[in-house]
Amino acid sequence: MRRTIIASTIAVALMPAGGALAQTAAPTPSAVAAVFACRQIAAGAERLACFDKASAALETAAKDREVVVLDRAEVKRTRKSLFGFQLPRIPLFGGGEGKSDKEIEREVEAEDVSEIDAVIKRSTALPYGFYRIVLDEGGTWETTEGWRGAMDPTPGSKINIKRGALGSHMLKVPGGRAIKAKRVN
Repeated sequence: MRRTIIASTIAVALMPAGGALAQTAAPTPSAVAAVFACRQIAAGAERLACFDKASAALETAAKDREVVVLDRAEVKRTRKSLFGFQLPRIPLFGGGEGKSDKEIEREVEAEDVSEIDAVIKRSTALPYGFYRIVLDEGGTWETTEGWRGAMDPTPGSKINIKRGALGSHMLKVPGGRAIKAKRVN
């Protein structure tokens, strides 16, 4: 009976949250859609006038930060800097006509960051062998288990952080063992 209750509890905990996990393609901002619409105009002078008006509106929207344009490299840097946080899945790539939500999700997962290498900027010992570690690239991590018997994290040391099972993360300094940790900022 006890095994049935444990198995049922695990199954319920691992069930997807229905609509909460469903992805929808982000709508095209109106300032961008206006530029795209100009391409449909056949007459050259009218098309040019449309592009002038739409591009001016897009420029204003960008200056007012209503629209932000990022290239893939910037998106990748941002994802790396946010590694360790539980964020909603936003389809940053793809989303073009003919792509399903599943295709967009696969593209995002293919470029997802699953581990990072960094250098320890600051390391603070906490009670019971726990540590707070600040990385040189930003981000603060705290161990969720004691670091006893492992190489202590010292400033200037390299550190590898990998995504573990069920949303956990593992820190490892060269020559040391992997320690469970969580991102705190």
